[in-house]
Amino acid sequence: MHEDLTVSKDANQRANDIPVEDVTFVSAQGKEFPTGQARLVAFDTATNEPVWIHSKYDRYMDVDPLGESRVLFVARDGSMNKSAFSFDVTFYAIEMNWRTGTVLKKFEIPPGTHDIDYLGGDRYAIADLSKENRVFVYDRSEDEVVWEYRFRKHFPKSAGGGPGGYTHLNDIDAVDNGSAFLVSPRNFDRVMLIDRESKRVRWTLGEEDNYDILNEQHNPVLLSQDPVTVLVADSENNRVVEYEKTESGWKQTWSYGTGLDWPRDADRLPNGNTLIVDSNNNRALEVTPGGDVVWKVKIPFEPYDVERPVYGDEPSGPPIAELEGSDAVDTKAVGQDRNGLVARIDATYTYVYTTAQWVLPTWIGPLEFNLLVLAVLIVVLWGAVEVVHWRGWT
Repeated sequence: MHEDLTVSKDANQRANDIPVEDVTFVSAQGKEFPTGQARLVAFDTATNEPVWIHSKYDRYMDVDPLGESRVLFVARDGSMNKSAFSFDVTFYAIEMNWRTGTVLKKFEIPPGTHDIDYLGGDRYAIADLSKENRVFVYDRSEDEVVWEYRFRKHFPKSAGGGPGGYTHLNDIDAVDNGSAFLVSPRNFDRVMLIDRESKRVRWTLGEEDNYDILNEQHNPVLLSQDPVTVLVADSENNRVVEYEKTESGWKQTWSYGTGLDWPRDADRLPNGNTLIVDSNNNRALEVTPGGDVVWKVKIPFEPYDVERPVYGDEPSGPPIAELEGSDAVDTKAVGQDRNGLVARIDATYTYVYTTAQWVLPTWIGPLEFNLLVLAVLIVVLWGAVEVVHWRGWT
């Protein structure tokens, strides 16, 4: 059974003075039908106690810390009484002083938006996964789109498609002071760096229909440009993976997948550890280069993003090659057979469970679901035995 989160009176008072280095933010997307489990939570990292919860909206996606007290996040307002499949919903970018609850900025963004990146001044980079399928720079003071890149103009129809539309853009990060953008069109199974001036793709990680490299990835981060090194949540492959660009292509340099189920965010911390959102397991965790879990917290339902505000929007931790003892990395996920019979059965069962969770009551967790499946199987088997029995009498 899922345990809900609450903020105690003492913890609520601590929100005003807790040091930023002791805070971890986690956003939870919530279920398809409003249940109150969508939220943005500030945890005391040492105790895992929530010190602040924002749950006004029915979906929370990306969250970017902007200093000690400010956060920028994406949220959807479905008025809490509409299905997620309703078109009568609005997405917002919201900048808030989380310690005081004061909303500093709030403006509408395209429906379905997962990520927005603050560029400075009054400009924002937005990943638009609506029918526009574009990334663009929005000047809020001028209420004007000052730059855009439309994927349909540069890629064939066959490049995308599937659940969530043509691209299902889920991430955008400014690189080189905004002269390029790291983007993640999930349904392309690729990560790209797009030059802002020329609109040329500088490089691409991933290939069409080659799911061994990436499969419906989320939230890539550029760890280094010399050599180019990318850390990405390889969601459908149930792992977080690091790749380094070489003269002959891409080399996998690190991977972690132990127990992960559809991870959707990964950040490399300055100490070399990796902060991960494990969405279908309803948790966030921190792992060492060798794969040891040194911190974790549970948060239903479907966590999406995790951030340590002391490091800003992106922690900019080192590639694995720069770490001392970099040979001590986890290879279990690298060598696992994702095409074996057991792996396929596990993946199918996980998919069924995950899909069902979007509409099942919030109190049904893994144990309750397994018991429900067992009960259904018993009823079906019993029915089959009865049919055979009665046919024997006729």
